[in-house]
Amino acid sequence: MTPIERPNCGTCGAALPGRLAQARMITCEFCGTSSVLRDKVFEIAGSGGEMLDAPSLIQLGHSVMVRSLNLMPTGHARFSYGRGWWDEFWCIDGQGEGHWLSVDEGNYALERDLHRHNWPKDFRARFGATAQIMTEIYKVTEAETASCLAVRGEFPEELELGEAHLYFDLSAKDSAMATYEKWDGGEAWSIGHWIDPWDVKAS
Repeated sequence: MTPIERPNCGTCGAALPGRLAQARMITCEFCGTSSVLRDKVFEIAGSGGEMLDAPSLIQLGHSVMVRSLNLMPTGHARFSYGRGWWDEFWCIDGQGEGHWLSVDEGNYALERDLHRHNWPKDFRARFGATAQIMTEIYKVTEAETASCLAVRGEFPEELELGEAHLYFDLSAKDSAMATYEKWDGGEAWSIGHWIDPWDVKAS
């Protein structure tokens, strides 16, 4: 895929980064303004929010090994769920495929978007509900409302600050997990595994 021509930041004039051909949202590393790709043109979407630094093994632009997978974090989003917050990193592997690496109070999860034709049928989103994804049965173990606090870097989709959405964490055997998210006008599924913190190492 040919990378889209990146303009300068519409606020401060700095050149926007362009590491990813599939990037649809980019935050200026100088002034924090977010730009979103719409109709092949990057438009200003507003502030990326204030990302208060916290100690983290995962850093943008520095590769990380998750089990045997070498990932490059290119986007960092922080979400609040009322009692606290968690971080999600959009990462690219050596084959150019994207992954979501989540970090919540020292717990790690690695997920990929689940193709729509594999979405479970007749899923009733509530705590304790079950869903069959391909051949595995998952059970909802957490149901919360979350909102995006801050973003920086590059993402394959638009993340709107303050936008509230419902999310449901589902668990299965052997540390398998899935996430269902629902917001006004949309929904999404992702699937992956909980990761032992000892299996996450900065390269």
